[in-house]
Amino acid sequence: MKKQLRLMMIIAMMICTVSTFAQKPFAGHITFETTAEGCSDPNVAAELAEQTVEYTVMGNSYRLDMSVGIDVSVISNGNNKTVTTVFNIPGYGKYYRKITAEELQKKQANTKYDYKYSDETKTIAGYTCKKVIVTATDLETDEEETATLWVTNELGLGDDINFAEHPDLKGYPLSTEAKTEINGEQVTIITSATKIVPDKKVKATEFLLPSDAKDFKDAPEDLKQMLGMGDDEE
Repeated sequence: MKKQLRLMMIIAMMICTVSTFAQKPFAGHITFETTAEGCSDPNVAAELAEQTVEYTVMGNSYRLDMSVGIDVSVISNGNNKTVTTVFNIPGYGKYYRKITAEELQKKQANTKYDYKYSDETKTIAGYTCKKVIVTATDLETDEEETATLWVTNELGLGDDINFAEHPDLKGYPLSTEAKTEINGEQVTIITSATKIVPDKKVKATEFLLPSDAKDFKDAPEDLKQMLGMGDDEE
């Protein structure tokens, strides 16, 4: 009897330990690559192939880092519902533009998001994903945009990590497929995760605005014009 009780206690402890680890938020780096289906222009395919983007993720936040002639970081903070874009321009330094929670809420109020979850699955970068069809409807014009998402629930990221692009979506999309027109052709742009690397060294401070970044409103006019963000575009 004592042996059975001890065994039950050990099993109970193991279950509690597994549950505790499962509840820990994922932190790490995800590499995404972009391809195009249905495009006959090799130049377009080559340009997309160069658009490798790395995300640093943790809990409800992510930071997207990419280089498009200049270094650009997009910091999405699901805890305070803000999206900040930081430009690091040689000779000028760092400037940022922030979308506040109020601004984003106002923008999203004009859009209705409908998610159709299915049981169809596929494995992406080692994680099981389910197919989700999302339809975004502009409530003013009734125009619709549809995309296919492949969403995983195995990473354990926060429920609010998708607040900016796909509010209320359950899980984290490791692949997005959307149709667009390029040079008169209907092309499917596919952005998929190719590598996922857990990293316990990722800290919450990585999702904060850099202390040396200045508000883009205070940027020199020639810089605004260079980036196509002059007073007329703001």
